[in-house]
Amino acid sequence: MANISSGIGALLTVGATNIGTITKLTSPQLKRTAIDVTTLSSPAGFKQFIAGLADPGKITAEGFFNTADSGQNLLYNKFVSGAVDTYTLTFPSITGASWTATCFIEELDLATNVDMTKALDFKLSLQVSGQPNIGTTVTSGLSGLTLTGTSGTLSPVFANGVYAYAYTFITSTSITATPTAGTQQQYTMYVDGVNQGTFNTGSISPTIAYASLGTTHKIDLVVSGIGLTPLTYSVIGVRTA
Repeated sequence: MANISSGIGALLTVGATNIGTITKLTSPQLKRTAIDVTTLSSPAGFKQFIAGLADPGKITAEGFFNTADSGQNLLYNKFVSGAVDTYTLTFPSITGASWTATCFIEELDLATNVDMTKALDFKLSLQVSGQPNIGTTVTSGLSGLTLTGTSGTLSPVFANGVYAYAYTFITSTSITATPTAGTQQQYTMYVDGVNQGTFNTGSISPTIAYASLGTTHKIDLVVSGIGLTPLTYSVIGVRTA
């Protein structure tokens, strides 16, 4: 019973951005259509079925409306655009489990119940598209991370269990990242919250533009694999000259 847990500590993430002040989450409710193949010769008078298409279900969330939360601030624009994104429901860390799914926002309620006796709330319903993946073991993460950039310095020095870094460099108008792992995994790169694609670890990322002195970008590398709970490594990259 060591991995049994309450829901305290669960997270819902869109890309690499957490959606905050959530009080309730539901996982995808998987359901498969039954196709009736009963015939006059079906034995013992029982109906017979074969398995049809699987419905991946929905992920839902409820919580307190918070205009200072970066995750909640993404939701309206994603609903308007009909954006299809990767959402991850991560259970408390003791379980090592998560759901990762491609979704779009089906329903979004932002502060719809205005009541002088209650905090403003929000509700979110995500339609899962395609097969959601459940992870029951946390990914082993990265074994190394290198970034290009003249006279570049990563601080602190990379370590597998450290997830937040700063990277400073000079003169280069663009940089790339190359995350490596001991076992073949994938990483999805986000620059300032925008998905740049998913690649095998060991592959060079797309270029990240740094046109002028002082340009700053937040680079998130979400490391994942089939059946694995993802980990996110974040780098604040700054061109200093």
